[in-house]
Amino acid sequence: MEAGTVFGEMALTAQRLQGAYAQAMEPSIMMTLSREELEHLILQKPEVGLHVAYLLSERLRRQEIRLEDANMKDVHARLASIIVLLVESEGVRTNTAYSIPAHYTHQQLGDMIGANREAVTRAFGVLQDERVVELRRRLIYVRDLEALRQVAGYREGEQERTP
Repeated sequence: MEAGTVFGEMALTAQRLQGAYAQAMEPSIMMTLSREELEHLILQKPEVGLHVAYLLSERLRRQEIRLEDANMKDVHARLASIIVLLVESEGVRTNTAYSIPAHYTHQQLGDMIGANREAVTRAFGVLQDERVVELRRRLIYVRDLEALRQVAGYREGEQERTP
């Protein structure tokens, strides 16, 4: 997550986060709000409520994509799809590519797409052979975002995936 990211918002619903946790990977400052405090803040500043609604709808969209991918696509396409989502959420444009500044292990990516580490390693090999992505110093660089989108199931030039 990056600065300003909201998480743990499911506690605001009737559901509870039993067993959920977060671990800071670097020095961080966190702020917590109770449900009542957030409700008061939203009443005072409606733009906060709009921001929370946007955040929740974006998370729902990403989860729907991941669920669809897990049921409908092979590992190669699922890996491409999660990399596109990572570029959209945290990618940094360089001169020749997009880089994803956070380090993701093949195991972590496998957990995200419902595949084992070995399958992710093979799928990365294919994407690198296709010259779509590159792994350098354990970071992912997307050399051809449009080609990656096509592998992931997007139509050429579109931001949204094909049904």
